[in-house]
Amino acid sequence: MTGSSNLFWLVLLPLALLLAAFLGYLFFIERKRKELQAQQSREIQTLKQTVAALCSSAVGVDRRVNRLERQGRDLEERQENIEQSNLQGDPPYSDAISMVRAGAGPDELIQELGISRDAADLIIMIHGAKREDA
Repeated sequence: MTGSSNLFWLVLLPLALLLAAFLGYLFFIERKRKELQAQQSREIQTLKQTVAALCSSAVGVDRRVNRLERQGRDLEERQENIEQSNLQGDPPYSDAISMVRAGAGPDELIQELGISRDAADLIIMIHGAKREDA
């Protein structure tokens, strides 16, 4: 029995060591897998935040583009209106020019026509000079 008992331990001990090594290896592999999974989860979270920020920015850009398009359409419409008024009758400020040629001053232009002080001064400077030369 001693011989078979020794043989038993000679077989069992290496098997036990092999099993312990295999379990240690499995434990090591599982720990590495969990670390990799945690790293990937962090990267996914970062990517989600980046995508959310990009979407938010895209919405802001879209709003600005819409506003600029609206302003462009408004300006286009105003330009068309100005062009139409030029084609249909006297050009803008023609009343102011006539008044200046008749001797009106800037305050009179501002009160009667509702134009700005700068516009009144400019019209007087340009068209008032013609009257003096005549």
